[in-house]
Amino acid sequence: MGSLKKKCARWGREPAGVYASTRFIALHTFAHGFIRRLSFDAGYSSSSIRERIYCNLGIPFMAGILVYTSDSDSEGSLGGLVRQGEPARLLQTIRRTLADLSWCSGDPVCSELENQGIDSMNAAACHACCLLSETSCTFNNSLLDRRMLIGARTSRIKGLLEHLI
Repeated sequence: MGSLKKKCARWGREPAGVYASTRFIALHTFAHGFIRRLSFDAGYSSSSIRERIYCNLGIPFMAGILVYTSDSDSEGSLGGLVRQGEPARLLQTIRRTLADLSWCSGDPVCSELENQGIDSMNAAACHACCLLSETSCTFNNSLLDRRMLIGARTSRIKGLLEHLI
């Protein structure tokens, strides 16, 4: 992760250690998958849903995401998005998100790439599985790797949430 820290610092992502961390990349990748799933389930375009990542490696430890929209339009209703936050629906959305991230039409190429995207700051993340419109992502669609969440069968990489799939 040393070279990723340098890239984060070069792009103004400070503290670089946080942005280059497994925790941040996993949270950010999950947020992208979650937005893609919500856009499908709630009828919003992904460009109208935004993310906020909360990550801290120090004391206190912190890990969370906020997914929000500031506008409703003809594409969907705010009620449809709010309804997705009900406990039973939320759990289903999380499960579907992980299932979506476990497969990419660009595989096996996507899942095997180590360096792609802006300044090679992504690993397994492409337009078919993880990337969002520029208005949704605060981090320019960088610092993404779906293998951290779901693993990779071909290289036996264990994913943080693969047991939930």
